[in-house]
Amino acid sequence: MDVASQFECWRQIEDPKKSWGLAWFLASEFCQRFYASHGLVPWVIAHDGLGYYGISVNQLACTINPTESKPLGRFTIGGDVENWRRGSPGDHGAELMHQCADGAPTRDLVTAAIRHLDLPPYPKKSHIACRHHRWGASYVLCFQLAAYLALCHSSDELEIWNDPLQTRNLLLKLDPKWTMREHPGMFVFRAGDKTVCLAGDGRVLDRAGDNVWERHMAGDSVSVLAERIAAQLDF
Repeated sequence: MDVASQFECWRQIEDPKKSWGLAWFLASEFCQRFYASHGLVPWVIAHDGLGYYGISVNQLACTINPTESKPLGRFTIGGDVENWRRGSPGDHGAELMHQCADGAPTRDLVTAAIRHLDLPPYPKKSHIACRHHRWGASYVLCFQLAAYLALCHSSDELEIWNDPLQTRNLLLKLDPKWTMREHPGMFVFRAGDKTVCLAGDGRVLDRAGDNVWERHMAGDSVSVLAERIAAQLDF
């Protein structure tokens, strides 16, 4: 089963107003389209002081864009979409949470989310020499695993982080490649006292020799790989 299929199952049993499922699904669709070609990445955010949560849309620092820019917008926890280039934080713009609850077709939700962020289909400059372009498929796979698990488990059961601010300490501790240019980033999955950490290139950092990208290329599906992570977290 893939993320899209799991999302359809999620839609039958979950209230979008009480779950991150729609946000994760839309962010996964966004990641598939814009990570490799544009260098845009969705990061889970939680700014406690502001009471501000969701999945933000960010520009990676890469060959074309040497420094990270301000976030372009975000997917709210419920799945609404904010475009911060033409609006402001808190101005949901594309209010998709209620549309999802009312049974709007999935394809319409995806189209509305992508169009509201108002991004060109091609980047202004080619990112062909950037790491995110050359090895982007592995990061997209890791994001799909995160989205799949988020659709299967509530945020009270499972924490998922990929924002460098949230993952940096573990990255420095676990990944001997943390100094590499254009590091592919990291995903942290945490449930209770159990943690699984993935580098964006597929390496399972706390289990030497394991690599979800290699397993995927050998035939494992998103659901099989996600279930392996869940088992390591004792789900």
